Amino acid sequence: MAVTIKDVAKETNLAISTISKYMNGGNVKPQNRMVIEAAVQKLGYQPNNAARGLRSAKTYTVGIAIDSLESQFLAKITAYIEKLLKDRGYSLLLCCHRGNAQEAQRAVKFLSDKQVDGIIFSYAMKSEVDFMATARERKIPVVLVDCLCQYTPSDSVMANSAAGTYTAVEYLIGQGHRQIAILSGTSEKIPERFTAKDRMKGFLRAMEDYDIPVTKEYIEKGDFTFESGYKCMQKIWKLKKRPTAVFVSNYNMCLGAMTAVHNLSIDIPGELSFVTFDDMEFSIMSRPSLTSVRQPIEMIARKCVELVLKRMEGDYTDFPKNLKLPTTFKERESVQMIIS
Repeated sequence: MAVTIKDVAKETNLAISTISKYMNGGNVKPQNRMVIEAAVQKLGYQPNNAARGLRSAKTYTVGIAIDSLESQFLAKITAYIEKLLKDRGYSLLLCCHRGNAQEAQRAVKFLSDKQVDGIIFSYAMKSEVDFMATARERKIPVVLVDCLCQYTPSDSVMANSAAGTYTAVEYLIGQGHRQIAILSGTSEKIPERFTAKDRMKGFLRAMEDYDIPVTKEYIEKGDFTFESGYKCMQKIWKLKKRPTAVFVSNYNMCLGAMTAVHNLSIDIPGELSFVTFDDMEFSIMSRPSLTSVRQPIEMIARKCVELVLKRMEGDYTDFPKNLKLPTTFKERESVQMIIS
């Protein structure tokens, strides 16, 4: 016999109206949300979307358009979003645009043509293309993840990259480092990346606040890829006067940089202290383990889902809502104190 909303209400000792509010993306108390999610998982509750759709003219489908699932960060966010939506009775329709502006525009049109109820969208780089035009015309709410829109007020959710980077560089300074390099994602060969720009801002602000001169040769510009991380690390290590520490701007560049570290037989942290933005499994598995800036991936996903469901219900009282969530600094083994 199929599990019903009444069964969930009985399991949680909450009112049916509270369960229904949660399923439709409404705000419920955090403790009630946790109880409901646990009951949904335990009972295997699946709302009847066909019946719901007939009553409400909704498809109970949310679209998501991202660069690629090859990005650990975006893959993890997408997985969390899918789970959170499933718990509320929604399906997720995925498109990957691979950082191509025209493909991103086509992805939004494709999702709009599929009559999704809402769209979660990520495009890392500044662009002349107005991606949201089709969705706006069809009154489909859009929530941006890890990016901003320059054309029109929009909801967005991302980590506070500038503050997270500032904390990491401040930590290195506190450990006695003054010759600090950054492997950045702000390459001049590609359009401007929102998060890369913010991380560079955090780096420069920390150096300025502590009156430490920025050495031009210590700023290597990549493009958030493994290959650029590898090449940037090689260039840094070829300098006559090498830095004592390096900050790497994202996970893919970190993998490339650490491969170069291995191939060049660089002693971490004996010869070079190493800190990276993004705290994935590799940071813990690496030897030495890597000091990292962790993005609140699960919370980013949760806030995206809450916002898009809220807009789908027609609630725009706090629009536009731009959330920058705090990062967490994870101190491990890859930084050595310098005693002057």
